[in-house]
Amino acid sequence: MFTLAAQVFCNGPVLNPIPYPNTIMKKYLPLLLVAAVLSGCDTWSLPKAGGSRTQQHSAGYTLAPTHWSDVSKIRNEATRLGYEVSRGRMTKAQAAQQLNRFRINLVGRNMVDDDMYEIYLRSAVQSQQGRITSAQSKTFVQNALRGWQQRWPNMQNKPTNPAFTNFLMEVMGMEPLK
Repeated sequence: MFTLAAQVFCNGPVLNPIPYPNTIMKKYLPLLLVAAVLSGCDTWSLPKAGGSRTQQHSAGYTLAPTHWSDVSKIRNEATRLGYEVSRGRMTKAQAAQQLNRFRINLVGRNMVDDDMYEIYLRSAVQSQQGRITSAQSKTFVQNALRGWQQRWPNMQNKPTNPAFTNFLMEVMGMEPLK
């Protein structure tokens, strides 16, 4: 199986989702960014009932018990949507919109994931307009992810389930937020 990210970054379906991240992402990152950005356009939903999705910073901070399974579910949904895109049943933008709705329904909104969507939007728009190259777009997103990696240890109100951001960390081959 292949993920939506691999479908966007590669010239078609692959068995290994990201065999050569640096080579693959250079050409197709703008497409993924556009698709991811477009998926956030019509999703204004309230957080799920059941309490806060942030936890006060403390020595005992832990991610939500379902965090890693949620990252896996997002990856699986991206794989399913990538298959639909490869079959011509939907566009990459439609797939990204569905993935974003899936993410919000699964884990709700949080400042880290929402910020990464804003970064994607800015990067995708600038790339689409030809104001930055695909390599610059990739660097822009990676720098934003690195920024969250640097802020994470000292954050006062960490979200307990930044599953979408950790999915992106996985796609980019970066260390996840823990």
